Amino acid sequence: MRNGFSIFEMLIALSIMALLGSFVIPNIQKIQLKSYSIASEINLKTFQSSIENYYLDNNTYPVGTMTAYDIFTLLNNSYIMKTCPQNPYYKNTYSLSDSKGKITYNSTNGDDYTLTLFDSTGTNKQLELNSL
Repeated sequence: MRNGFSIFEMLIALSIMALLGSFVIPNIQKIQLKSYSIASEINLKTFQSSIENYYLDNNTYPVGTMTAYDIFTLLNNSYIMKTCPQNPYYKNTYSLSDSKGKITYNSTNGDDYTLTLFDSTGTNKQLELNSL
């Protein structure tokens, strides 16, 4: 009777685990990026509903070009948004230095606006929302 495993059996088991891991890990990373993307879209819609509340209070949309941090500051000062959503890519509230998942706002005349969400690269538009 022998106790334990031979070196050869251990190497085979480790090889199989490494092979399975090489298939699983990239899929986990894709799923994680997809979840960040969905969370960013939810944050964009949160900003949209808060901006619509701003419109109901002021009869105009905020004018200018702003980042998510600027929008939050404006909405917070207007007592519309109490806490800033977290940027899922950085796991922190939106800031001026965000590149991944950044959100921008633009309104030239206060009659309408465009909210734009950028993807994980920070250069491609992921979603764009306009005034309701």
